[in-house]
Amino acid sequence: MARPIKNGLDYFPFDVDFFSNKKIKRLRARYGNDGVTVYIYIICEMYRKGYCVEYDEDFILDISDELNISENSTKQIVGYLLSRSLITEIKLAESVKVLTAESVQRRYQEAKANSRRDIYVTAEFWVLEKEETLSFIKVRPFSDFNRKNGSFYRKNPSFYRKNSTKESKVKKSKVKERKEGETAAPSPHSPEKQFGDHGKVLLSENDYNSLVSDFGEVTVREYIRRADVYAYKHSRTYTDCNAIIRKWITEDGACKSERKETSFDLEEYKELVNTFEE
Repeated sequence: MARPIKNGLDYFPFDVDFFSNKKIKRLRARYGNDGVTVYIYIICEMYRKGYCVEYDEDFILDISDELNISENSTKQIVGYLLSRSLITEIKLAESVKVLTAESVQRRYQEAKANSRRDIYVTAEFWVLEKEETLSFIKVRPFSDFNRKNGSFYRKNPSFYRKNSTKESKVKKSKVKERKEGETAAPSPHSPEKQFGDHGKVLLSENDYNSLVSDFGEVTVREYIRRADVYAYKHSRTYTDCNAIIRKWITEDGACKSERKETSFDLEEYKELVNTFEE
């Protein structure tokens, strides 16, 4: 059997004057080392996949979890990188987005120059001009991509997401869980019910009602969905879903926008104060 073609890179050149670049200086001045770390993380993911990476909420959660940076801060940093053209966002539809960069694509084709074979890239995601594109780079249309379940799959192993059947057979993930999931005590309420499309979020009725009371049903349902998708994608099991969802909502300040639309009920706010005091 022929060895499968690998489109990603194992390593890439790093400019020695990286920190002297004015754009990087401004990024660091605005977001500190977190900004630089997020940028390098995204670049690494682009090279690992090839020359671009799928951009969705899961990707933001991956960055946030791996680098221990809040989701809101991660989104702000990515937005800044886009506004300064350090990376480029390409949209084919609302649910089909990728991140890439001209500098990444230049280095990518240089790294593949000795492969002695044609490299196929997708026209909609290839941002280099024809004059800059080396002869062995063969540009093809988006017809090689298939839309499915709000995401996209490329006819290439490096862009396939893990099959749910395979994920169910994977042993406990070696990637550490969020500290809150490891140390928090299990909820005393029972029985617990499964929430989310994948059933990865377990909450008792009391826990669910308490979350809704504190943060609002719209916010709680959105964060249940995020936690469910994240656990499913990474084959994880939460120890205390209630504690994790509370922490994520509090860190992101997600409850604020919904609270503005509610009436000012004095008794409701007394209960919220008592919750924090406990």
